[in-house]
Formats: sequence, C-alpha cells, structure tokens
Amino acid sequence: MSDVSVDIIKNRSGEAPDLPSGANLSGVSTAATLQVTNLNPTHINASGVTTATTFSGSFKSTSTPTLGLGVTINSSGLNISGVATAGIVSATTLYGDGSNLTGVAMSIAPVSYNPDVTDTQVTTGTGIGITFTERVIAGSGNVTLSVSNAGVAGTVVENFGVGSSVTINNNLITIDPTSDLTAGETYHISYPSGTFKNTGGDVSYVGTAYTFGVKPYTGELFAWGMNTDGVLGQNQAPAQLAGASSPIQIPAVTWRTIAGSSANHFNATKTDGTLWTWGSASKGSLGQNTLVTVSSPIQVPGTTWSENHMTTEVGLSGATKTDGTLWMWGQNSEGQCAQNSINSPANNGLSSPTQVPGTTWSTTAGALDAAGDGGVYCIKTDGTAWVWGRGSYGSLGLNQPTNTNYSSPVQIPGTTWKQFAGNNYNAAAVKTDGTMWTWGSGTNGRLGHNQEGVTVSSPTQIPGTTWKQVTNAMKHMAAVKTDGTLWSWGYNDNGQLGQNDLVRYSSPVQVPGTTWAYVGTNIEKGTIASKTDGTLWSWGSGTYGQTAHNDQTQRSSPVQVPGTTWGTTLSQFGIGGRWFAAIKQS
Repeated sequence: MSDVSVDIIKNRSGEAPDLPSGANLSGVSTAATLQVTNLNPTHINASGVTTATTFSGSFKSTSTPTLGLGVTINSSGLNISGVATAGIVSATTLYGDGSNLTGVAMSIAPVSYNPDVTDTQVTTGTGIGITFTERVIAGSGNVTLSVSNAGVAGTVVENFGVGSSVTINNNLITIDPTSDLTAGETYHISYPSGTFKNTGGDVSYVGTAYTFGVKPYTGELFAWGMNTDGVLGQNQAPAQLAGASSPIQIPAVTWRTIAGSSANHFNATKTDGTLWTWGSASKGSLGQNTLVTVSSPIQVPGTTWSENHMTTEVGLSGATKTDGTLWMWGQNSEGQCAQNSINSPANNGLSSPTQVPGTTWSTTAGALDAAGDGGVYCIKTDGTAWVWGRGSYGSLGLNQPTNTNYSSPVQIPGTTWKQFAGNNYNAAAVKTDGTMWTWGSGTNGRLGHNQEGVTVSSPTQIPGTTWKQVTNAMKHMAAVKTDGTLWSWGYNDNGQLGQNDLVRYSSPVQVPGTTWAYVGTNIEKGTIASKTDGTLWSWGSGTYGQTAHNDQTQRSSPVQVPGTTWGTTLSQFGIGGRWFAAIKQS
C-alpha cells in the first residue's frame, strides 16, 4: 500500500481494514477519524498522525488489545515504534500506576477543609487542617491562625511551623492550637504558597486563606440541695423554697465557672469575664459593699475576672483577674484578706474586693482555695505556693502545729504546686509532677497516710505520681488520677467514700471505674463526680437532697444523675455545705 492522506480509512465494505505488514501511514495529520483494526507497531509505520480526534482500533502485538511492543511514554512524548507524537502534557486522564511518568506536573488541591470554610459551628480547638488530592510533604513557612478582622487576618493567635508543629499524614495536614479557641469568635487561617509540596518536591501548593467561626458557648448552671440564704439562686428565700433534691437551673446560659462554700454563698463567672455572687453576705462576702443577703446572682464590679476564684465557710471570697492580680473580700478577723492587718471583731470584714500585693498570681482554676476555718492558699505563675489567715492544727503547712495566724502571704516550700483543696483543720494539694500532699488534722484517717489521729503540720506525700485533682471535705477526701481512676479515704459513715460499705479507710481506696474526670466532696458527707462522657454521679448522704436524685436517700455507691453534658473540670462545679452546683456545657 502506498502512502495515503485521508479523513477516514475503511475497506470496501465500510469496515476498518486489516493493514498488511509493511504498510505506511503518513501525513494523516488532521484526520477526524483514524479507523483501523490492526496497527502493529513492529510492522506498520504511523507517522505524522498528531491531531486525530478519534483513534478507533488498537495498537497490539497479540490478539489481546494492548499497547504493542516498542511503545514507550517518556519526557519526549508518546513513541510508537520510534515515531513520536510529542508534547502530550495536558491529558485529562492518565491510566496506569504512573511509575514511569516524568515531567507530568499535577497540581496540589484541597479535597476538604476542617473546619469548613466560613463554618460558624466549630466546637473544638483542635484538628484544624486540610485533606489534599495527593500526599504532601513540608515546604517552608508558617501556617498562621489569627482573630478575623472583617474577613482578614487580625491579631495573631499562633504560628505553626510546617516542619515542626504541623502534623502531616499522607494527604492530611493538621494543626493543634495550644489553647482552646474562644467561643463565639471568628478566626482567619492562612496557608501561604509553598508551605506544602508534592512528594516529588517539584510542585508547591498555591496556598489559601479563609475564615471560620466558633460556636457560641452555652453554659447552663444548675444547683440543688438546701436553700439556706437563697443559695440556690432562684430569687426565693428559704421560706418560699426550702430546697431542691433535683438540679434546678439558675437563669442565663453563659456561665463559665462556679465556686461555692459551706457559708451559704456562691461565686460564678460568665464568658464575658464578669463575676457574680449570691447567698449570704455575712462579713461582706458578696463583695457588694453591703451586708445584704441576695437570692439571685448579682455582679461584682469588673469584667476581667479569671476562672480562679473561691468562697469559704467563714464568709470569705477571693478571685484573680486575667492580669494576674488577686483580690480578697469578706472575713478578715485572722488576716484572711492578706492586707497585713486584722479587722476588729466589731468590724471583721471587707465588703468590697481589695487587692493583695503582687501581679503574678495564677489565673488557673484550683490555684486559689481556702480552709473552712479561714486559712487561704494561692499559687503564683512560677509554681510557688503562699498561705495566710488562720493556721489551726498546722493547716497552713508551715511546720507550726500551734494556731499561728498570718495576715500577709507566707511561702510554703516548693515551686511546682498546681491545685489546692482546703477545709476545716486540714488541706490537700497536687503538684505538677503528679504527686499529692496532705497536712493538718488526721482524725479518722482523713489525711490518707494510713494512720489516724495524727496531726501533720507540713505537706506530707501520699504514694503515687499520677494524681490529677483532689477534693477535701474535712472528714473525707477524694482524688482523680490521670488514668481516669477515682480514689477516696477518711470518714465513711454515710457511704461517702463510694465503696458500697460504711467502713473508714485511712489510705486511698479505688471507686469502681476508669473514666472519671472530676470529683467533689462537701462537709455534709456527700460526693459528686463526673466522667469523661459528660455523665454526673453522686453518693453519700442525701439528707438535704444533695445527691440530686429527687429524694433524701443515702447511697454508698455511685448513682447517675440525669444528663450527659455535665462539666468535666474543677471550675465547672461548686461545692457547698448542704448543696452542690454544676455547669452543663454544649
């Protein structure tokens, strides 16, 4: 067959011909259809066929349609028996594993975002990232997370170096902010060009930036138990509401933290940094510059209060602000307000917040607490612990067993203190290294040192190095470990230790379960604890309805309180003498 240059090659029957060996096809450069049955590259020379719209047939060396012998794909293009149709660089689809492809530039594109672009319902501060169309490696530069300012980057929250603080797992990249995102805030995230590359390293991601919003925080506050001095916050005096044996909600849905006392008053903060208090105003403990008891939350001046605040039995309150300052008010008959002075018995309190010297007091929940009889404990940002007020039974931990009082902060040895739990005549604390320490009166084995009736005036360690949080009800204590186990010890006459018995224990004994997150105890022999799944459990005395089971029944084992969105941190629970309070979060 001689050379041909035609639009369609067919035989006389209109079918694709079987070209004989040695046939030459050349110059068919604009064929609309090149239709042949057998184009065997070992015998047929196909040259110049570079722009055919359709090639119908097969390159084959056997009866099975395959690319024939001598067919290669390389950087020069497609070679068929040495005849190149060069420049195939923009194919829509390529088949095969691509192991021999070179010079094929494929763009890196996102498949999905987490959170989604312009999302307004983000509920977590971790797991931010992009899933790409292919595996990537680190390029150079930083991913930047900032507060959005009218859709563009504002104040930088955190930078993430792609070679260090960004996790890359095949085609998924993830960043985890070191602090939780702020509820209700809008954020701007930027992935600059070049921060990621394909695994070959020759193609860089073009970059992107977008905004997303965090779901507004919902914090519902509930209280239950006896309503002395209107402590349940229902705008009803005890004559109108004696108490509640099931949780009842206190108005508002932006509660952030709660702290209570056995002296009939609560302090709580909202997400806007305001501080609210209610109940008994004895000694000025409500911080309103009056001694008037109120049965509904009333604001203490200021909008920068932190999550670190407390109340105590003797009508004393204290709180830190976000600037590291510490403020005290209420009872000051033994120097509890740390003003280097003592109020006379006729005027023994400060009814407005008064600053304690210093600006490096910790703002972390649990870093400020007080003993029921007037001793105060507070940690600074450098991990040092300071005490003042009444020192009954060596409860200040200063190795002075007599009732020595201090009206200014005095340091306890050590620089790794994390959380305090004070109560009448004794105290407990956890350090950042996971150790736990107790001191003061050891009646009923409540110090957990495997002995009873022994007073210890300096912090003494309880065995173990994985303690996370401790609570102190004067006659019994409980603590959670980092592995989710819960332990209790001390007096147990109402089953408050959760051991399904009434036996007293002078060393920690485990409460069943391994997913405990928080535990709280009150002096009326009640215990509550939450689990990591948001469930709340209670046991011990139910005399005042403090177990929240709509009865006054005593229980010696944990029983679940209705609900699955209860808080899981210390700052979300308030402990009273005959009542509890807790925050539900969504």
